[in-house]
Amino acid sequence: MTEILIIIFGIIGLISILIVLHARRTVPYIYCGAMISAWEAKLLKENRLMEMVEAPTVENLLTLLDDTEYRPLLAEIVKDGVVDVKKAEVILKDHLNHRYREILKIVPRQRKETVERLLKKWEIWGLKAIITAIHSGVPIEDDLKHYMCSPTMTREKLEMLTSVKNFDQLLEFLKESEYFPILNAALKDYRERGLLALLSALDFHYYTALWEEVNRTKPQREILTKMIGSEIDIVNIKLILRLKNEGVPPEEIDKYLIRPSYLLTEGMLKDMTYAENIKSGLDAISRTSYGMVLLNLLPQMEVLGISAAERALDELRLKVFREQAVTHIFSLAPVILYILLKETEVRNLLTILRLKAEKVEPQKIKEKMWVVSKIEL
Repeated sequence: MTEILIIIFGIIGLISILIVLHARRTVPYIYCGAMISAWEAKLLKENRLMEMVEAPTVENLLTLLDDTEYRPLLAEIVKDGVVDVKKAEVILKDHLNHRYREILKIVPRQRKETVERLLKKWEIWGLKAIITAIHSGVPIEDDLKHYMCSPTMTREKLEMLTSVKNFDQLLEFLKESEYFPILNAALKDYRERGLLALLSALDFHYYTALWEEVNRTKPQREILTKMIGSEIDIVNIKLILRLKNEGVPPEEIDKYLIRPSYLLTEGMLKDMTYAENIKSGLDAISRTSYGMVLLNLLPQMEVLGISAAERALDELRLKVFREQAVTHIFSLAPVILYILLKETEVRNLLTILRLKAEKVEPQKIKEKMWVVSKIEL
């Protein structure tokens, strides 16, 4: 009898320990998850965006935003029937930046570094804009100081970077940052191969650093690996398709790929890069979800070009992100999904406003928009 009681109490103790451990993992995500759910519920639905595309004037378009957080923000962008697209871009990017800073405040402390590393892509985009301006010999406009925003970099630092005149000054400003050794090493390739060498070096650094952060700790590693890994695969596929379409030599394309990849093996990347044509390249990844989707799209790609493939890959990424967010609610997956959805929403709003101001027909606007459709699980 005593032995039975010991076993029973042992089982009860084990269950209690498991409950405590589970609670310790999930409690930090309860408040964060509630906030993310509330924000996601306010995102513009696809039918609302389509109504905006079909609106006869920008004034009508803004009326469709009356019950959203965007209406007061965009109240002053139209004057005498003319849309101030630059002003709208500054406002919407500031709004996005503010929301991302809010996320950094509510995300569980032990995973904050992962989210910060994820959001550093805004630093990368800003640096790319500056580098492109220097390369083109175009003076960095004051407007760029307003367009650039980053939840992980101060406004003062961004404004300081936009004051540079050449690559030497840029490197001097970045001397104590993680980007200095990356760009300093890439300058030699830049002199030989041009702008793509610098831009791809930044992309490579961003994704490899993010990949290392994902694999650094055990908690949620499997979830985050699926999400970030699929994004890296998709970035590589897009790069290969785009550069092959532009006639870039395979050996040069190979230098720009992000490694290690996720589902794409080294052999797949090589076969795709050195394939004679797009069809052969997609055959090399036919056993993956990416290849299956793209091979079915070949007729559309022949008509619409690489953009059809890029759109399908964006939708596939959204599906992966949503699957992880739905099945792992007490994790970073819902946060990462929301970051993608919010960015997509702001980009679509800017696309609609800009093209409406340019009197572009609705169908053409729809073709330029990012994927926002709900993914069925």
